[in-house]
Amino acid sequence: MLSVAASGLSLAALAAVYKSWRGQASTYLYVGLAVWLASSVCWSYAQGWEFGVLYALCIPALLVWPFIALNQTQLPKPKNNPQPRSVDFSRKTLLGNTANYVVILVVLLAVSVFLTLGICALLPFSIAGQLATGTVFLPVLWGMIVYHYLATVHKFKVVGAYTVLAGLCVPVLTFMPM
Repeated sequence: MLSVAASGLSLAALAAVYKSWRGQASTYLYVGLAVWLASSVCWSYAQGWEFGVLYALCIPALLVWPFIALNQTQLPKPKNNPQPRSVDFSRKTLLGNTANYVVILVVLLAVSVFLTLGICALLPFSIAGQLATGTVFLPVLWGMIVYHYLATVHKFKVVGAYTVLAGLCVPVLTFMPM
């Protein structure tokens, strides 16, 4: 019975958030978030917290698609279509792209591994907790480092700074007792 109530609360929360979006009224948004929180608690009591959190997050995510389909509009075709760029196989472009490829997949990966291991070695967890944290943290850190590298104009300075940071993690990894 509590699962049925949680389902109804999830649907009511979704409807309140939809109404707040359509009417641009923040009051409905807050009501929808409060009802969603109540549905999360109901789901957790009904199904256990593991499945309750899953249901509380996934059911609104699945139920939102009919609302999205209801509000779908077709835009007119643009008057000026941009032309695609031609493929450039010049030596300068090939060497630049190859250098970026090597830096990202070799240098910045090694830097992110050293940084992740150095940071996780300082955490007050057991080895298993540190490795689990590193497993989650590594791709996020690598992605942020690569994004920063590709977004900046001063690529040599960025690679140098990250290499120095990785070098600072080597003594931590070498002399930190495990």
